[in-house]
Amino acid sequence: AEGTVIEAKLDRGRGPVATVLVQRGALRPGDIVVAGTEWGRVRALVDDKGAAIREAGPSTPVEVLGFNGTPEAGDRVAVVESEARAREITDYRERQK
Repeated sequence: AEGTVIEAKLDRGRGPVATVLVQRGALRPGDIVVAGTEWGRVRALVDDKGAAIREAGPSTPVEVLGFNGTPEAGDRVAVVESEARAREITDYRERQK
């Protein structure tokens, strides 16, 4: 899955929360995602009505819980195959900044 971060915030009870607009593919809980210099495993997907959902398809805005930090608005979100690959990508982007 691929998409864009619309907004992101640090929520007191839930941790870093990013609102993502999915543009291609399907985002599911358990996927490992990279957004800018942040990465994480999707713990939960919450739709615009506040209900937890199992899958977010194209043109679906969802709140994604599970990032290790708060991504920037406008960052591209992509699903990667492993945590090692996610760390590698975020380390590289951190060095570029």
